[in-house]
Amino acid sequence: MIEIKDLSVTYHSNKEFYKVFTDINLTIPTGSTCALIGPSGSGKSTILKALAGIITDFEGSIAINDVPLSPTMQTIGFIPQNYGLLPWKNVYENICLGVKIKNKKVKIDKNAVKSIMHNLGIAGLEHRYPNELSGGQQQRVSLARSFLLKPDLLLMDEPFSALDAITREEIQDAFLILWKRYSPLTVLVTHYVEEAVYLGQKIVILSTNPRRISKVIDNPIFGVKNIRKQKEFFELCSTIRNFIKEDWTTC
Repeated sequence: MIEIKDLSVTYHSNKEFYKVFTDINLTIPTGSTCALIGPSGSGKSTILKALAGIITDFEGSIAINDVPLSPTMQTIGFIPQNYGLLPWKNVYENICLGVKIKNKKVKIDKNAVKSIMHNLGIAGLEHRYPNELSGGQQQRVSLARSFLLKPDLLLMDEPFSALDAITREEIQDAFLILWKRYSPLTVLVTHYVEEAVYLGQKIVILSTNPRRISKVIDNPIFGVKNIRKQKEFFELCSTIRNFIKEDWTTC
């Protein structure tokens, strides 16, 4: 479980202070997914950076399973928008990179790598380099690296936004297959309402002004078979879209 209590972040620039957001309070259960959705400037990426330990100068507290957040003590996976692959390393080396950085002495489980690559549909690409892959294949490699790491917390910053609609849906499906197997606590930032409903057990809507949590929705249809074809899926997407139109307009 991750607990965020009274989280506030302030940026300092040219002797001026810029409050990104104040008093963010959120609890996310172990083995669940949470989708953050909000307009530009609402602090979505800043929240992820605080959860990743990249931003350490904040007020409030963040704890994972009652232990204060510490990237050196806990295992945190991070999937950025640009996939974060090293161009001079091949697919296999990129997948193993996170584990090697976390613990240089650990022995790579080759069977686990093989299984994850198979589930993500990239088996046979081990010796290729990132510039030889499509965007969708690069994203699958990035996912493989994070799942091999077996993180206590998996952070995803609009990871599918650069992909076309069909490829995005395919990789969302691939992500869920592996997520159901490993069940890492996952926080996902997205601009897409449909993606938030499809991938988020908990959906958190942020506002721009004031920068705060406007609404938290416990998704009642997460994991439903053929969810994208269900009436309830369209109804929930419509409800969320209507809420954010009104909320973001009046902010």
